[in-house]
Amino acid sequence: MQVKTVRASSVKEAMEQIKDELGSDAVLLHTKKYREGGMLGGAEMIEVTAAVDETQSRVPRSAAAYTPPPAPILPTNAAERYRMNEEAFAGGTVGVAPAAVPQGYDTYAPAYQSQESMYAADGYGTAAAMNLQSPPAAAPVQQTAPLQPQPVEQPAPPSYTQHVPPPATQPEPLAEPHAEHEEDDASAARIRLLEDELAQMKTMLAAMMAASQPKEIVSIRDALKRQDVRKELREELAAKVPVADINLDSLSPRAKEVLAGYLSQVMKFTDGLRLGAHGSRVVAFIGTTGVGKTTTLAKVAAHFVLEQNLKGALITADTYRISAVEQLKKYAEILGLPVEVVYSAADLKKAIARHRSKDFILVDTAGRSQYNDFQMDELKQLLAAHPRMEKHLVVSATTKEQDAAEIMARFSACKPDRIIFTKTDETRSVGVVLNLLAGKELPLSFLSNGQSVPDDIIPATAQRLAELLLRE
Repeated sequence: MQVKTVRASSVKEAMEQIKDELGSDAVLLHTKKYREGGMLGGAEMIEVTAAVDETQSRVPRSAAAYTPPPAPILPTNAAERYRMNEEAFAGGTVGVAPAAVPQGYDTYAPAYQSQESMYAADGYGTAAAMNLQSPPAAAPVQQTAPLQPQPVEQPAPPSYTQHVPPPATQPEPLAEPHAEHEEDDASAARIRLLEDELAQMKTMLAAMMAASQPKEIVSIRDALKRQDVRKELREELAAKVPVADINLDSLSPRAKEVLAGYLSQVMKFTDGLRLGAHGSRVVAFIGTTGVGKTTTLAKVAAHFVLEQNLKGALITADTYRISAVEQLKKYAEILGLPVEVVYSAADLKKAIARHRSKDFILVDTAGRSQYNDFQMDELKQLLAAHPRMEKHLVVSATTKEQDAAEIMARFSACKPDRIIFTKTDETRSVGVVLNLLAGKELPLSFLSNGQSVPDDIIPATAQRLAELLLRE
């Protein structure tokens, strides 16, 4: 069995690909929908898996090997043929003696003789056998003069030197018993395949009909509830906007405008990271373990190098994980940036001084537990190496709201200047961002939505956060 999976933007296009590659006998095995593209949904795609049974068209060997018995050979002498016809009319049977095939016969003679024998067995004789309906011959042929029988007047049989066209139908040879069983098994298999294909088609049609039905309208209020936005914030939004706006379809452009306007009033955004006009900008990324600090740093560095053509340097203080140092070195090599490893605040101060002519310096730090006071004190000493170092607290959007709130409280001792939320693609609920930052002075700088460098990061704005909160 040959299995094939295709992806297309529509069911029709996928079915055409399946038919082109596997033929019309292909059976659908699996279908699914998914979105391909950026963090805000991307294009809807169809994935279809189908298979074709390569043995379906095979003929049973017993049936293919069967050879019909040779037909009896009629005599060539006209008088002898006439005598045999008379005997056939008189006794109901025809006795045909075996003889060599004359040169006047063509390739259709055996089939014609089998038909003639069939008619003779029914008592009609050779003359009746010649009345088979058949298409006219391709070219005129010579015929011998008909015989004139004395006892009974009847039309003379045609000469056997003429070309005899093939009969309309030929009797099929009887299949052997085991061949019948194989044919039954093959028929049952084909029926099962057809049933499976019909079931798959019904499933696809049901999905297509469901997709064509008008979707349920979800209001802004209900969408925020699904995102686990706190009740008091939803009520505050309802009080600030007209009733007609709060009940808008959450997928409409107007709904995004309404929510973005509210977010800009209750939160602060920095729209990414902007470099100053004088001197290099030193930025450190801090946070707990496993939130994506190193990957986020690489995305920001790639943005500066590839899109703004700026000069920079990378510094890592994460000496607890060898993999972190190697990972950052690979990113630096790809981007053509120098990278340094530091073990103390003094090392960091010297490294920053060596690269003070660069446009930007990005510092990666080791993950720290908010409950480990020693680690938190060590981090504070490291960050004190440069007075104008800008600190971005990195928090995963998959973190429980209570834990995220405690992380923000504990890391406040390091005086973070910005906050970044990562892994927004790994959760359906990003209400934690609004819940934690509403009414706070700490601005949101970036939203990260995947592992791809440098693509999966966007500068944070009220409009982009609104799109995340109102996504399906």
